[in-house]
Amino acid sequence: MNEEPEQLTSKIDQLDRRLITELQGDPRLAYATLGSRLGVTGMTAANRLQRLRQADILRLRVVPNLDACGLKTEILGLVQAEVAAIAVCVDILRASPFVLRIDHVTGEYDLGFTAAFPSEAAMGILVRELQSLSGVRRLVIHHCLETVKDDDGWSAVWSEPSVPETSSIEVAPGTNLPEHLKPKVAIASAWLRALIEGDLPRIRELSTLDVVFTIMPPQAGAGTFEGLAAVEGEARIARESYRQVWNRVIGVSEASAPYDLIVDTLNTAERVRGQVRTAFARLAYGFEGDRVKRVLSLSSMDLPEMPELGPGGR
Repeated sequence: MNEEPEQLTSKIDQLDRRLITELQGDPRLAYATLGSRLGVTGMTAANRLQRLRQADILRLRVVPNLDACGLKTEILGLVQAEVAAIAVCVDILRASPFVLRIDHVTGEYDLGFTAAFPSEAAMGILVRELQSLSGVRRLVIHHCLETVKDDDGWSAVWSEPSVPETSSIEVAPGTNLPEHLKPKVAIASAWLRALIEGDLPRIRELSTLDVVFTIMPPQAGAGTFEGLAAVEGEARIARESYRQVWNRVIGVSEASAPYDLIVDTLNTAERVRGQVRTAFARLAYGFEGDRVKRVLSLSSMDLPEMPELGPGGR
């Protein structure tokens, strides 16, 4: 039995979110490239996308740049009309190629619509046709002077966590994570995520006051940062550099004192929408109780993307 779209919406997980973010940057990505950026196979990426489309959660459309196409006169229209005239108004608006959206609304007006015209003259033709219609009591036209927000809607979908997270660890398939190391790996993963996202309250919650973070050369930003204030400074820099970051654990092993474990991760980072890179990172962590006392970044290496397959590559 097929699940209803609203049921599937509540099951959008982190991989789905990452896939959607990639498609926002370039909806024409080949499945092989998409899978490489997500750390999965091209077939998995294809199946995920097909599932979202079949559930009508995600739609791929070709949308014009209205201004670049010469449609420089954008308006918001409101119509107040007698009941018998509403359907006729809708027919007139629907028949116009310049009307982008029509809504039945509540309150003082009965209809709202948005439209984009190549000129004021073209707009005037539609306005006069509506004004001359018997039963139209009031027609108000507002010119759009400036678009201050034009969101694609996913921020609203993701305004609340869609899937309760039972663990802060995202582990790659096939990775062996010993049970006795899971609590510390969870803390290490949460600490790294907080650092990269610039989540200062979380950094303070997870770190000792004398925490030491060392980045080994030849990595960018190599150096030793001693104390919570210095680590927070590095977190602020990271926050300014990335929009979103995803960490996937691919290996864990115990380490020699003063460190407790070494964690290998694949980190996928988005600096600006559509500019995503994946890197391998190896870090050693030392703990004091349930807080991070020292972190050593041993190595980091950018991973090359899969080449585009070209037309028909999917």
